[in-house]
Amino acid sequence: MAVRCLLLTVLLLLCSEVRAYSRASSPNQDNPWNTEHINVLPAEVRQYIARICKGPAKAQHDFATYNPQERRWRINLEYLQCSGLIEFRRGNQCLDVDFVAANSHFRLAKRNFAECGY
Repeated sequence: MAVRCLLLTVLLLLCSEVRAYSRASSPNQDNPWNTEHINVLPAEVRQYIARICKGPAKAQHDFATYNPQERRWRINLEYLQCSGLIEFRRGNQCLDVDFVAANSHFRLAKRNFAECGY
């Protein structure tokens, strides 16, 4: 009985090592310009993006950040790609848009130009 338990333990350890190796070796499938970076945002933010874009939009990872203490979404338009996008750059400054929580929704709170990037 002890030998069976030992063999079962060794077999389980070997199997878990193989699975861990196969996951680690798979390449990252996330496209840097991805529509999912927009689709996961609150409805009000998605509607705003739909209004400023004239067609399908895609964004990079740094496009939207959420601050839970302030209950605020910061949208960095320099990381958004779509046709018909309003002007979002003035020299080395880019338009940032803030949405803050208002009950169970988000409302546009601020639009300002700031240094591009973080």
